[in-house]
Amino acid sequence: MEEILLLYEEDYKKIKDVISKLKDECKSDLVFLADQSGQIISYIGEIPNVDLPTLSSLTAGIIAASVRVGELIGGEKFFSISSEGKQISFQINLIRERFILGVIFDKSTTIGLIRLKMTKAGRALETIFESILNKIDKDKANFGELESPFPEITEDDIDKLFGDED
Repeated sequence: MEEILLLYEEDYKKIKDVISKLKDECKSDLVFLADQSGQIISYIGEIPNVDLPTLSSLTAGIIAASVRVGELIGGEKFFSISSEGKQISFQINLIRERFILGVIFDKSTTIGLIRLKMTKAGRALETIFESILNKIDKDKANFGELESPFPEITEDDIDKLFGDED
């Protein structure tokens, strides 16, 4: 089971700054960062009539499929996917094998520029996530694993409450 990532405000601001800079440098329509399940962490920009949670979930599926294809055809994982259309294109990269960075852009920007800037942004995000994970590890060492706030309540008590007694 994947750990829940706790973002402190200063970490969120750093992430937002990275994706905002990426959007500006790429002159893109939308930049988003999501976890592997497709849950949006942060985004900047928009595309009219596009549901961002659906877009993010679909890109998570694309990344998962490409990683699996890479494993099947040679044991190598693919961490980057491009799709170019006549008017609009996208690039998605997997960061730390856990996060998805996506950029949607039009024909005024080249895929080469997008890849270059996404690589730089990816490194910055890796540094931020490394710091976040270190904080989490430090908190665990200092405070231990979180325990239930109601240790006296059992699963049987919950079943009785909701009428799930057998």
